[in-house]
Amino acid sequence: MKKMITVAALSATMFASCIGPAAAGWNLLGARTVMDRTDHDAIVVEGHRTFQRIRICVYRNPVQFKDVDVHFHNGGHQDVAMAEFIRPGACSRAIDLEGGARDIARIDFRYEEAGRGRHNATLRVFGE
Repeated sequence: MKKMITVAALSATMFASCIGPAAAGWNLLGARTVMDRTDHDAIVVEGHRTFQRIRICVYRNPVQFKDVDVHFHNGGHQDVAMAEFIRPGACSRAIDLEGGARDIARIDFRYEEAGRGRHNATLRVFGE
């Protein structure tokens, strides 16, 4: 009986970690498919909502991030030092936005798809 409870608890924990940030009150800001090995892309955030942090999640293939820049509606800009390799199904750390809650206009990425699979990588950005 104890063994069944332990297995059930581990299964629930694994399931919760697969759901990603959306289950923890994070809002999807946008998504992009990484089309080339090396790419520069942007996600335009629709509307005017404020966020204190962002998180980037990767699906299907790993991605090597080289640079991330967050642009705000008031004209401000934050360069995020992110030279990070993210495996499929994993997310970056929570990246705090300078100055508290900020209204994000767009997020620019420089990255490289690191996988050799037949599917392109997909990245999703969440805000909290």
